[in-house]
Amino acid sequence: PAQGKNWMMNCNGHFIGGLFDEELCMVYTVAGNALLHDPEPVYRGSSKDAQHKMMAVPLEAAKDVLRAAYREKFDGSTLEYDITAVSRGAPVVEDFYDEHVVFLKFCHENKLFRKYPLDKNDRIIRMVYYRQDLTTKGIALFPDLIDKFLAFYDSGGKSDLQKMLGRWLAALEKTIKA
Repeated sequence: PAQGKNWMMNCNGHFIGGLFDEELCMVYTVAGNALLHDPEPVYRGSSKDAQHKMMAVPLEAAKDVLRAAYREKFDGSTLEYDITAVSRGAPVVEDFYDEHVVFLKFCHENKLFRKYPLDKNDRIIRMVYYRQDLTTKGIALFPDLIDKFLAFYDSGGKSDLQKMLGRWLAALEKTIKA
């Protein structure tokens, strides 16, 4: 909470925006500015002395602007993915392990990772990946690809994960080129 009915938003210890007089505002970024088609900047903060250059963001654009701001503002040490964070213990990691091997190998083959994430026996070397582990292409595509991967559930066992990853990546690449 901030002064009055205002709220500040932080992500991993970084100020990213807030609700000011019931208006969603996010820190100014070049990518967010482009997504919102060059809006007039607004200056908001928790006091008259702590004003930040921000953008008023319609709720329907909030998710995209938040992602753009986060990618633009934070350096290579930013956590991109922690395999252990998607589970509640070793049994779930075991169930999910083979799919992660396919996913990590796919990411490397498609030049999203700087280094091969598996050992010579195709076992996962690390469970945590940072922005610095990604290529430029990976920085642009990995966050959305991991979202699709984690949301994927094939109850009938009919969809090949490798094919689905290829489809998702192709669709994401089209959005980047557009």
